[in-house]
Amino acid sequence: MFERFAERARRCIFFARQSVSEYGSMTIETEHFLLGILRADPDIIRRFLPSKTNDEIRAEVAKGIAVTAKIPKHVDIPLSEESERIILTYAAEEADTLGHRDVDIDHLLLGIVREEDGTAGQILRSAGLSVAAMREQMLLDETATE
Repeated sequence: MFERFAERARRCIFFARQSVSEYGSMTIETEHFLLGILRADPDIIRRFLPSKTNDEIRAEVAKGIAVTAKIPKHVDIPLSEESERIILTYAAEEADTLGHRDVDIDHLLLGIVREEDGTAGQILRSAGLSVAAMREQMLLDETATE
C-alpha cells in the first residue's frame, strides 16, 4: 500500500500512530497526521505559512484533541475515513499532478488541507494555508533547486 511513499512520508504515518498512543483514540485522525508531519519536518509550516510556527500549529491541534486512555503501541489502530482519503487518494493525486514519482511529506500536507471534513485541514486553512498557494510554493521550490 505504501510502496510509492518516500521514507519521510512513512515516518509521518509512524509518528501519527505514536500521537494516537499518547492522546488515545480508536482511529488515526487528520490531527494525528498533522502532528506526525510537524514532528517529521520541523520546517514544513515555515515553508508554506511563514506567519506561523510548527509549535503554534501543534498547540492549535492539541487544544482540539480530547485526551483519553493511552492506547498500547501493539494495538492496531485503523485510519479514519478522512485520513484514508488523505493518504490513499489526495496525497497520491497531488504527487501525480505535480509530476512527482514518490508521495512525500508535502503531498500529505496538501492532502490534509484538501480534506474538508478533517480538523487538521480546518486548522491549517484558518491559519491561511491554501492548496493553490502550497502547489505554487512547491513549484517555486523545484525551480530554485534546478
